[in-house]
Amino acid sequence: MTAPIYRTDYPGSCRAYAIDGMTLVFHRPSGATHFLDRPVPEMLDLLAAAPDDSAGLARRLCASLDVPDDDEAHAVVETRLAELIAIGLVQTA
Repeated sequence: MTAPIYRTDYPGSCRAYAIDGMTLVFHRPSGATHFLDRPVPEMLDLLAAAPDDSAGLARRLCASLDVPDDDEAHAVVETRLAELIAIGLVQTA
């Protein structure tokens, strides 16, 4: 079984504003507003640049943030992806 590929319509379908170290995102298609903390905006930027599976996204995120690419980082990415799918900012391809 192949791993799902994740994609996002961010930033094209969103308005994003930096506020006090967080990112406020208004998602136009759903009409919902979300406050996002690191590493979620960075994950969305990476997925906007190139859809990827969770392992590939975790590797790219770790490289971009200069943090260890380990099991903990992969678990964080998988958890955040599930949350992003639930709120409609990420979809499976």
